Amino acid sequence: MTAVSCSEGGSFQKHITEGVIEYDVTYPELDSDNLMLEMLPNEMKMTFKEDKFKSQLKTGAGIVEMTVIANGEQKLLHNMVKLFSDRYVLTLDEKGAHQMTNVIPPFQIKYIDGIDTIAQALCKRILIDFGAAKNESYIFAYTDEIALKSPNWCTPYRDIEGVLLDYRIENYGMNMRLRATSIRSEEVDDSEFIVDDRYETLTLSEFNDLVVKNLKIFME
Repeated sequence: MTAVSCSEGGSFQKHITEGVIEYDVTYPELDSDNLMLEMLPNEMKMTFKEDKFKSQLKTGAGIVEMTVIANGEQKLLHNMVKLFSDRYVLTLDEKGAHQMTNVIPPFQIKYIDGIDTIAQALCKRILIDFGAAKNESYIFAYTDEIALKSPNWCTPYRDIEGVLLDYRIENYGMNMRLRATSIRSEEVDDSEFIVDDRYETLTLSEFNDLVVKNLKIFME
């Protein structure tokens, strides 16, 4: 096996059960001179503890904030969006989470020889092969060195057991690539995974009308 060193950030401790992962966010389908890049999030912060995690994306000047809180034991996904001063949350069970996030064509997972090192964590590589449904296949990297239980249960990549450190998602019509830059161990308070009571609870149809449509317009 070959090892490719791509580590950034400070010292990484193996098998941590709580802490923070920071990711760079890029947009493979946008040209580098696209003015939209200045408005779109360029970082994501993922806070995790045992079987729970919170992922946060913010646009420039905090006009839009997108947060996901996932509880692996309860199989609940809280999809939170702040648009200017308005705050909304959609809570989904496992079936609902899969229906909402399954926005990509069916694919096969193929394991690739070799090991990467991303943010000082050893990673295995996989090919996400869409076959004839999509012209491009993706290469992802995930690690077994972070002790987050069922990290992908609420995503299209739920069959991947490890924590994804280099991957792609489609968020409100925008294709994003996320690559970890640092992983640090720190105590995480359980309050991190509680939905702020300033967020208004919406049904799925209300969320689609009030949030999804407006976010897609903003992302265009």
